Amino acid sequence: MDDRISKLPDDILICILSRLSIEEAARASILSYRWRYLWRFFTGSLDFVDPYKIRRLAILSDPYYKCEDNYFIRAKRRNFINIVDPILGLLQTKSLQQLRICYPVNSDYDVDSWVQFAVHKRVQRLELDFSESKTEGHELHTFSPYFKTTSSFSSLVSLRLIDVDIPEEVLHYLLCYCPLLEVLTLKGAEKLIRIRVSGPSLKLKYLELRDLPNLSHLEINAPNLVSFEFCAGELIVNFIHVPSLVEMSIEGDYCTYFVYTLHQFSSFLPQLRTLKLNLMAVSVPEDFLNSIPKFPNLKHLEMTLANGDLDCYHPCVAFLKASPLLQEFTFKLSHTVEPCAYVQNIKDHPHLNLRAVSFIGFEGREVDVEFLKDLLENAVRLEKMIIDPCKYHFMGSPGMWYYRRSEGYKCARKRAIELADKFPHVEFVIPEIFVPLADR
Repeated sequence: MDDRISKLPDDILICILSRLSIEEAARASILSYRWRYLWRFFTGSLDFVDPYKIRRLAILSDPYYKCEDNYFIRAKRRNFINIVDPILGLLQTKSLQQLRICYPVNSDYDVDSWVQFAVHKRVQRLELDFSESKTEGHELHTFSPYFKTTSSFSSLVSLRLIDVDIPEEVLHYLLCYCPLLEVLTLKGAEKLIRIRVSGPSLKLKYLELRDLPNLSHLEINAPNLVSFEFCAGELIVNFIHVPSLVEMSIEGDYCTYFVYTLHQFSSFLPQLRTLKLNLMAVSVPEDFLNSIPKFPNLKHLEMTLANGDLDCYHPCVAFLKASPLLQEFTFKLSHTVEPCAYVQNIKDHPHLNLRAVSFIGFEGREVDVEFLKDLLENAVRLEKMIIDPCKYHFMGSPGMWYYRRSEGYKCARKRAIELADKFPHVEFVIPEIFVPLADR
């Protein structure tokens, strides 16, 4: 049988291989002698990710597990490095789309060599996630690429550093001399005290800053910035120039300051289309919420709250009233402390554009049902409502499946179904009760 594919030029074959994973590309070397070394010119995405959560496996393997001296985890870490280093050493390509390493590595030498590899190969997207290393008590690795010229990382489009330290001068260099940088994520860095997001040719569109414990000042002058995600404590944030900002997510203690000083951000609030607020640690007076500014272009609102001794729905009502063009509303309820009273209502404020509502953490209490009933009666164009009785803090964890078969979940789900029966014109999505395979 005639092998027409192998007759194609090397450039085309390499392009085909680069659309596969590096493992699949390497396996293709057995097809024929012609294919034997082509994978070494791979230009696609290199993803080295710990699929088994080695630290958790170590705990299971050793009841007396200690991160520092556990043989299992040290052996797995060395095995991981022994896989990564030879592959990087054999690659002869001049450029790479992505290098992603997510593993609890504690060797500065290995990490430095990987970063230098990224610089040398003109990587477009670089992600280093060493979050497991932090939980094991190791000091954070410092991202120091030792830039030789201003052209280093000139091809970088996206940079994500999770539990990796980065000096302020290095961050300043990246913002000034990475002309293509559009995505920047920094999480867990401890050395950053002041951040100035600005540059003569800054093209940054997506900025995510989380858990920077020593950050005290942030200044943003980014004309192309579209999305900003921020989770931090109390600090000063100066939005100098953000004319393109349309998506914003705020968490942590800074969210308290942000909500209390909404009027100070009048330069960009009217342009927001998506706003996500985590108000679990925020207690805002009723009279203040009644005077919040309007969000004339807001289309998607997401709010996370915790029940307390006050009306936890009051912030929801206030922001709903201030968003006349809202199309999607997501409400996440976590940690019910005490029963709250539904003080406010939205009966006099019809939402003519609201199409979809999601309620995560629905408990089936009268206050929950009353709030949703008001929404259903006033959102005349509502098409879909998702009601999930699972506790928000269980979402995405193994505890979610246990809770989905609890009595509390079953009772709340029953109340949700009863509510759905009263509004047949709306599509309701209510997750089923989880039944283990052994019980089916």
